[in-house]
Amino acid sequence: MSVIWITGLAGSGKTTLARQVMQRLTARGQAGVAAFDGDAVRRSLGAAGQGYARPQRLAVAQHVAALAAAHSRDGGCAVVSTISLFHEIHAGNRAACNDYFEVLLECAPALRALRLAAREMQAGPQVGRELTPEWPSSPHLRLDSGVAPAAVLADALLRIWEQRHV
Repeated sequence: MSVIWITGLAGSGKTTLARQVMQRLTARGQAGVAAFDGDAVRRSLGAAGQGYARPQRLAVAQHVAALAAAHSRDGGCAVVSTISLFHEIHAGNRAACNDYFEVLLECAPALRALRLAAREMQAGPQVGRELTPEWPSSPHLRLDSGVAPAAVLADALLRIWEQRHV
């Protein structure tokens, strides 16, 4: 069915937005809605998900993409929240998913820093600092989590996503 892929830097609000999208889809009776959070997938991979250098990050992103595509092919709606700022992941998602909707979630650096200060940060190189992000070349939607609450952004996201299905 669908993959809604929410990407952006750490602290931009990806997981919060994904939760709001999930709640709305479930409330509307959308069947087969599943969340695929990059951090959760990393934890589930155990030793295979360790490390934050580019090769390990890419491997985790490939796992997330494969899970989301498989869920979509089985008729579900996958809501993904992950950094995964790799051009090959974006291109692979577009090729593997019939209904792929890419959302770039942006946020002012100062606000991201405030959000991240409240969390324990991972060890190793971080995207946007030591690792250069590969921004999506043509996301279907750009949102800024600093200008509106996640609930408002989720409504906007779903409105535009649903217009593609009319």
